[in-house]
Amino acid sequence: MLVTAVGKNVKHHGISLRGPLIDELKRITSIVGKSGKTVALLIFMVFLVRFLTGKQHDDNGKRVSFGGETRIGDVLAVIVGILATPTMIALTSTPEDLVSAVRTCLAYSMKRLMKIQILVREPLICHKVASVTTVCVNKTGTLTMDSMEVTKFWQGLNSIEEVQHNLIAPSVLELLHQGLGLNTTQPPSSSSLSSPTNSTEKTIFEWAVKQLGMDVESLKKSCTILEIEPFNSKNRQSGVLMSKNGDNTIHVHRKGAPEVIIPMCSHYYESTGNVKVMNKGSNVLFEQILAGMAENGFRCIAFAHRKTSIRDYFTFSRQQLILLGLVGLTNSRRSGTRGTVEDCHRAGINVKLITGDNKVTATIMATKCGIIEPDYQPGEVIDGEEFRKFSLEERMAKIENIYVLARATPDDKLLMIQSLKQKGHVVAFIGRGIGDAQALREANVGLCFGTQGAEIVKACSAIVMSCKDFPFIIDILTWGRGIYDTVQIYTQFLLIASFVALVMDFVMAVSSSKPPGLSAVVAISTGKIPFPVFQLLWMKLIAGTFAVLALNIEKPSQDVMRRPPRNLKEPLITAQMRKKIGAQALYQIAIFLVIHFKGKSLFNVNDKEKDSLVLSTYILCQAFNIFNPRLLEKNIFEEMQKKKLLLSIIGLIISIQFIMVELLNGFSGTARLGFGQWGLCIAFSAAPSMVTWFVRCIPPLGNFKFPMLKPKID
Repeated sequence: MLVTAVGKNVKHHGISLRGPLIDELKRITSIVGKSGKTVALLIFMVFLVRFLTGKQHDDNGKRVSFGGETRIGDVLAVIVGILATPTMIALTSTPEDLVSAVRTCLAYSMKRLMKIQILVREPLICHKVASVTTVCVNKTGTLTMDSMEVTKFWQGLNSIEEVQHNLIAPSVLELLHQGLGLNTTQPPSSSSLSSPTNSTEKTIFEWAVKQLGMDVESLKKSCTILEIEPFNSKNRQSGVLMSKNGDNTIHVHRKGAPEVIIPMCSHYYESTGNVKVMNKGSNVLFEQILAGMAENGFRCIAFAHRKTSIRDYFTFSRQQLILLGLVGLTNSRRSGTRGTVEDCHRAGINVKLITGDNKVTATIMATKCGIIEPDYQPGEVIDGEEFRKFSLEERMAKIENIYVLARATPDDKLLMIQSLKQKGHVVAFIGRGIGDAQALREANVGLCFGTQGAEIVKACSAIVMSCKDFPFIIDILTWGRGIYDTVQIYTQFLLIASFVALVMDFVMAVSSSKPPGLSAVVAISTGKIPFPVFQLLWMKLIAGTFAVLALNIEKPSQDVMRRPPRNLKEPLITAQMRKKIGAQALYQIAIFLVIHFKGKSLFNVNDKEKDSLVLSTYILCQAFNIFNPRLLEKNIFEEMQKKKLLLSIIGLIISIQFIMVELLNGFSGTARLGFGQWGLCIAFSAAPSMVTWFVRCIPPLGNFKFPMLKPKID
């Protein structure tokens, strides 16, 4: 099909920002928002009762109520204040920054991955990447280089190291040209003389041109292709029916796995052109040749031929063939594959090799890469035919101990992934060909190389890698774990800040007999900015901007790959996080209550200095809250050297707060604080680090979970 035009709404590799993670964040946002609206309603009811009972006072201590000496303007101002404060709390309590921050985090990390040629088509798959327990890989093009080389050629029972085409009988050489040049997925035609796109066929094709003297132009003119049987991964062979234009004779050529092609052969060619019968002795010798090539890591391809007729083709095309030769191909192992496998094992991730090669070749490659040990246990390496014959119970019992699946078909790959998922594993699959499309779609995380395969392979993959180096899988796993950690840290930070702010809003509002709205109206009428609003904007700026920058600007730590994967069914807010949120919130609330109610007598300050002390302590507490989760589980001094940008942003927050209190106090409505009072703010703010460390020593709270926070697993 030729596409001549596309509509304006067509998207190429569209990126979706919908998923279970966003749904869970929205549920958390909804809970906090409802809590804020509840607090706002309670404050409104308290203000309303006070006003109706005549217990509301203005700035001069004069009672404000209907009737009496109170002017109607003051009454209206109080009513505005009664409505304004709860409304402001209700509107600003919902942490809408949470979802926006996660999207910002994903966008920033995706841009970083693009620099190393990794396209994440489904950004919200990070929670699955963080949970990957098993990585299934192909051999060719993943563990090995794409470029292959023909290093062995057997004509009959003789190995020809350096092939000189003039040493092979012309009749046999002509048949080899036909079998190597025409029996491909892209045979020469009048419109194209290019070599095949398949890496194996391309290598053999180019070898035939260079070493066997194959003239593609002459081959095209001398032969006519009648029918092509494409390669079938189940039968592991392909065929072509062609006629010679010179004598109109019909020939069939077959190519495929030696264990499939050789049993079809009744004879074999020697380089001299002699045809010999395939007997038991020769079969044993061929088996020894194939075993030796497999032990050296060669991929073996067998070629066979038979002169036939159109009438006999469908009946006898797979019988009484004559073996033309065996080709042995090698492709070198990619650098860093063994180290990558070891990194996966340290991170609690199993690596399984699924390949179309035979057991011997697959075992050698798996041993070199560290997937299995040289003295591997029985059952760790099996072939596809044996795997398919397992009953469901046998497969479930053995699936976790299978590390190499040889001679695997696309259906075997799909069955392997389905079985692992049924066993509770989160599976990442690295595919490259059209046959991998089903497995890519079935895997929890599908990855492919963007320079290989068809568009359907990319469409079935969540992550497309333009680079071909297997070690990049570590970058992707680190990204997934790092992003999920950042989401958890920011959620924890925002929940602590939101809950503490709500409690303090309620306490400070109901403990004052003067309506906050009244002072706001008076300030506006005199041209001054009301500092409660300024402080609120400053608090939102920290939560919505500085915290996001601080948590996203640093690269994920390599420490994330030194711990096991997270449980996919585990909620975003874990038991450990619930402990930290509860302990931090209770600590901060206790400190603020002490300062609010006893601050004047304990610290010898006036009302304005007390409010400045509360604000500064709150801001510094949140600054340290950004800092704490990143460092408490590691060597703090070592991490401080790595997190210079993080420390710079936290230093900026503290500096702005200091300037706002000491230099811009007229603008912000704050009062200057002495060195001793700043020391108290820093001491109160730094103490939660010790609280968090103490909480980490407490065992988890069983299976207790927040209601409404159960994750949706797709």
